[in-house]
Amino acid sequence: MIQVYNNKSVCCGCGLCETVCPRNAIEMQMDEIGFKYPKINQEKCIDCGACKKICGYNTDSTNFIKNSYAAVNTNDKVLQKSASGGIFSAIAQSFLKTQGLVCGAEMLICGNRTEVKHVLIESESELERLQGSKYVQSDIKDCFEEIILRLKEGKKVLFSGTPCQVAGLKMYLREESQQKLFTVDFICYYNPSIDIVRRYIDEKYGLQNLKKFSFRDKTNGWLSNCTRAEFKDGSIKYEKKVDSFFKGYFNGLYARKACLNCSFSGQHHHSDITLGDFWKIEEHDTSWNDGRGTSMIVVNTAKGTQLIGHVEKIFKRIERTPKE
Repeated sequence: MIQVYNNKSVCCGCGLCETVCPRNAIEMQMDEIGFKYPKINQEKCIDCGACKKICGYNTDSTNFIKNSYAAVNTNDKVLQKSASGGIFSAIAQSFLKTQGLVCGAEMLICGNRTEVKHVLIESESELERLQGSKYVQSDIKDCFEEIILRLKEGKKVLFSGTPCQVAGLKMYLREESQQKLFTVDFICYYNPSIDIVRRYIDEKYGLQNLKKFSFRDKTNGWLSNCTRAEFKDGSIKYEKKVDSFFKGYFNGLYARKACLNCSFSGQHHHSDITLGDFWKIEEHDTSWNDGRGTSMIVVNTAKGTQLIGHVEKIFKRIERTPKE
């Protein structure tokens, strides 16, 4: 009898196993705290093992750091809308200008629900949909087939996601399909479930009243820990304090079990580039902390070097050590 995983600490909930099952015998089901895990219908299962073979936890292939930098986007408008230094936006803009596609997470508020799903975009005008931190695990499985289709059409695709999502996608694609695939992951503390985030937003603001919500708005500065709630009546509310959600978040109360012992963290990522906030950059160079956020860039592959080379005129950077 096939089991996709032995325990919850080795399942990130990407949904790949459900996608590849030839008999539709797997369904992602939500547990008691809102995280999705694969459930096998044994009456449909033919023990083919496709779900086990595709799992990102079964790969040992990782990349090793080539270069690492502190960086800031020089476009003030882009920088204001980004969570830290705006480097993802610079890379994505350059990619879209060359008729490439960009895949990333979008937060949507629809009626009494909020969703975070991976989507593909084709134009710079859509880029704002992917900007900003979501603090939630995105639903990724619906975009896999579209990525394969676009790669077969000869399109370049830039995929942005968590380290485990990148590992899963690369397991999903055959090696020859990855030639036009470029990947960006980020330093991830952990991702709460959509159930937790939905309840938080609804209890605090009322989902039925909201138009947009942002976890890290920089109107009041990068270090303000500021959420921004835009209501349907046009009013806007900022929360500058660390509220109950963030207190729980920083104490790890909403963590998926796999995140507590992450197999994709550290210095060996599967992505071409790893991005994140460059916390405490002022301890190494005070001129780099202007209160608007500084990014760290870790280049893991030759493809990563290529991506950075195309956008180096859009941002300023300085090489820093991986240890920093």
